[in-house]
Amino acid sequence: MRNRDYINRKLEQLDHTLINLLRIVNTQEPIGTYKNSISKAQDIIEDLRTVIEREPMAPQESNSSLQ
Repeated sequence: MRNRDYINRKLEQLDHTLINLLRIVNTQEPIGTYKNSISKAQDIIEDLRTVIEREPMAPQESNSSLQ
């Protein structure tokens, strides 16, 4: 995988966002703060999907779609 470091950084960002969401819930912050963090998490997931789609498929991946 060519973008392994990038993906790992994005996964760390997602993990920190989820930790922040737990903190927001525990401290009962305003709903807007919660929604902003959810939006950040969704953006990270979309970035990861884009990176994965750009990666070349291994031969076994393209063959498995035929089964």
